[in-house]
Amino acid sequence: MAYAKRLPSLARALGNAESEDSDPDSIVLLAESKETLAPVGTLRIHTNIHGPTEFERELALPSRFQGNSIAHVSRLGVVGGKSGTQVKLALFKALYRYCLARQIEWIMVTGIPPRDRDYVNLQFEDVFNDARMVTLPSSIGIPARLLAFNVRTAEQRWREGNHPFYDFMCNQIHEDIRIFDSVSGAWANSRAMRTNGRPTRRTPTMTFDVPVI
Repeated sequence: MAYAKRLPSLARALGNAESEDSDPDSIVLLAESKETLAPVGTLRIHTNIHGPTEFERELALPSRFQGNSIAHVSRLGVVGGKSGTQVKLALFKALYRYCLARQIEWIMVTGIPPRDRDYVNLQFEDVFNDARMVTLPSSIGIPARLLAFNVRTAEQRWREGNHPFYDFMCNQIHEDIRIFDSVSGAWANSRAMRTNGRPTRRTPTMTFDVPVI
């Protein structure tokens, strides 16, 4: 684990299951090796479909995020070495397409330097104009950079900016990442109506069954 040497206290915390792992608004993506079926990467997505994310509970977010759908992404971990880069890209593509299917407006993450560069390279931007560092219970108080990514405008931004990952993210077909086939009825269901900045509850109708799960 990348944190084991640099941040041993956080590494120990990540070794334990968390309540959000089993939250109905959370899913965990798992990347497996085709050769050995061993896990090679994972990340967790927690949406605010039925309730606020940790970012909304703990921080006063700028107005452009309030009342919008947010996917809080956390616990990204991949194997070391050259293959880890491809695993991260595959996980992010699965994340991006999942958020498209669920009609999520914003992906939001914390990045502890220098890991924040991975997100900046994908065109994540600072949530706060002053680029302040934040501390959250989930990172046991370790300062991190809060970054956000607009899902709705991503394809246009990548295309117009000739982003090096544009073809991989938007054009290439990867049989092992089949989010749209796996999110049942996502496009048929409208976004949850919000009351006082919070979405109303409704029964999830999504199933998720893909090689990157």
